[in-house]
Amino acid sequence: MRLLAHLRRLPGPVIRLGPVLMLALGLLFPGVDAHAAQRAQAVLSSETTHVFFSAGCADCWPYVEEVLLPVLQSHGLALESEIHDYTAPSERAYLLEMADELELPRSVADSLYAFVPTPEGTLVVLGHVPPNLISEAVSAARRPAKLVLWQPEMHGEPTEYRLWAWSGAVQTYSIETPIAEALEATLKAAGPLPVGLANLSQLLPAVMVTGLADSVNPCAFAVILLLLAFLFTLRQSRGRILGLGFVYIGMIFLVYYAIGLGILRAVRFSDDPHFVARAGSWLLIGLGAINLIEYFFPDFPIKLHMPRFAGQRTNELIKQASLPTTVAAGLLVGLCTFPCSGGIYVSIITLLNARTTLGWGIAYLGLYNVLFVLPLIVILLAAGNRTTAKAWARWEREHALRIRLWYGLVMVGLGVAMLLWVIGP
Repeated sequence: MRLLAHLRRLPGPVIRLGPVLMLALGLLFPGVDAHAAQRAQAVLSSETTHVFFSAGCADCWPYVEEVLLPVLQSHGLALESEIHDYTAPSERAYLLEMADELELPRSVADSLYAFVPTPEGTLVVLGHVPPNLISEAVSAARRPAKLVLWQPEMHGEPTEYRLWAWSGAVQTYSIETPIAEALEATLKAAGPLPVGLANLSQLLPAVMVTGLADSVNPCAFAVILLLLAFLFTLRQSRGRILGLGFVYIGMIFLVYYAIGLGILRAVRFSDDPHFVARAGSWLLIGLGAINLIEYFFPDFPIKLHMPRFAGQRTNELIKQASLPTTVAAGLLVGLCTFPCSGGIYVSIITLLNARTTLGWGIAYLGLYNVLFVLPLIVILLAAGNRTTAKAWARWEREHALRIRLWYGLVMVGLGVAMLLWVIGP
């Protein structure tokens, strides 16, 4: 009850963010996505073929009606089918659920998707595959439980097609190559998995570097140093200091993680995840530039700071030095530090959206947020006496502007690096 009383006294703008935060926090728990996952799993285990394409694709419906469904039905498949327009948000969400249930990488994509249940498993047809290849694939003797048959050329006579069996790299073959021959080679294929699964070589370094860079967050640093200094002033025990400090850090972790999950789910509705990733990188560069401008021109009107009302209310909460007020302070700081460091966060989320599956994206976000709060934990454990805590607090106040300079340079550098080497053209 005391916590609720403190939360009710939070500033109006923060109270209005409450429903959004609760929705985002719900994404931390498996029960929220359980229904969607169960529905996708039930669909993939049914006998219904699901076909997704854009209503604006003039060639897609004729292909489905005149080529795809007839050839499948000639083999006793797709006797029941459902057509979906993935430009509708709910239908696109449905497509993504089915793709994630199959662990289909985001980079294995085309203008038309068909999820075809077969006695062996699931055949995924992407693009406008010629009927003879579909027929050969359905009849193949050694077809694995999951197989992608992909023809990426929409116009003119196709010259090649691709196969992928959830191992090794996607394999490309001449349109004249029989499926049986191509399938045998595909099942033996080596090489890196398609971009979009774990993608550890690119995403793990990117997540670790950006998470640590984002952790140099002037807003969160300033408040935890203030908390430590004030608790020492009150002569609280070291156990009490550590307990309240970990509560504060834990709230920042939960709130920031929830915000990230909400953004990740939102950007997944985009038809062009690579465009969103590039836009996120440019946003990071722009916000970094604002930090640099503030360093050289302190009177510049746009500032990426915690809002003044939030800083004042956080100070009031911290001075009460109780469990409910510390929880409320962590909640407030977690929400209001987003303007300070949201650029890095958004850019890595859009990158994860473009380069990996939802499951891996959630895992990477968890790692990112552990790294985000790691310096706060180090500060909390290292501040073993009043002198150290007060000295650190004084150092932070004296060097806040220089910290913002380096933070801005890091943001611009990370944005450029992601555009040039991670996202690519």
